[in-house]
Amino acid sequence: MDRDRQKLLLQIGNLITPIACFLVIGLSNLDFSTVFNSSTYPNLINPAPVTFAIWGPIFIFQGLFYVYQARDLFKSSENKIDMPYVHEVSVFFMLSWISTTLWYYLWASGFVWPAIAAMYAYLLTSLAGYFRLKINKRERPLREHLFVTVAWSMLAGWVTVAAIVNTTTGFVSIGFNPAPLGEAGWSILILAVVLIIYLTVLFTRNDYIFTGVGLWAIIGVFLERIDSTNTPQPEIVLVAAIGAIVLSVVILLRLIMQYRNGGLQIIRQGMNR
Repeated sequence: MDRDRQKLLLQIGNLITPIACFLVIGLSNLDFSTVFNSSTYPNLINPAPVTFAIWGPIFIFQGLFYVYQARDLFKSSENKIDMPYVHEVSVFFMLSWISTTLWYYLWASGFVWPAIAAMYAYLLTSLAGYFRLKINKRERPLREHLFVTVAWSMLAGWVTVAAIVNTTTGFVSIGFNPAPLGEAGWSILILAVVLIIYLTVLFTRNDYIFTGVGLWAIIGVFLERIDSTNTPQPEIVLVAAIGAIVLSVVILLRLIMQYRNGGLQIIRQGMNR
């Protein structure tokens, strides 16, 4: 298959798949409010409900990518636009939508572990698109950052922590006993792993958006634990607060150092294109 035809098929697939997924969810009779209800399987790293507001920006930037990648769909062959990111993302935009729809459906149906499997499929497809785009590894126009890479950084950043929380929920659903650490110790270990993951992404890929999403998730855990309706867990509050402070300070210091050393040159050059 030639490259132009492959691009056309990917563009059409990218347009059709989200619509089909919304139709599947909309036409089902399931109660999807349970998807964001953490009271069914309570654990100490469930984020506050406000944390899920991150889906708003994620869908907005995915919508921008949705339109941007198809903007030459009806143009003549001589007026087609070179869009290497369409081939880089390949089928993974479609697969990510299919995976998350399957997760919604299974989770709302009460199939916890099959839903977790779907969540990991969602994670793998999101990370595949993210890594194939080589975000912050090469120069891009600012417009391409806004319409392409931001969407994938936000999505991959959120699904990473969502998969971890989902797995913890799965263990709760089967009565997992985290001895000898105890529930608090287990939760602290998970928060430490989350912190390491996002710091690693920051230092290896300079992805402040991905890391910022991780910061938001940790803040969500902090907010949930200080809620007066929940059982006090001062050690979780302390660790979440420390994690949020560490990420915030490292992000700020790294931004300042990179700016002074010209490390943001890729973005600055892109702004001029």
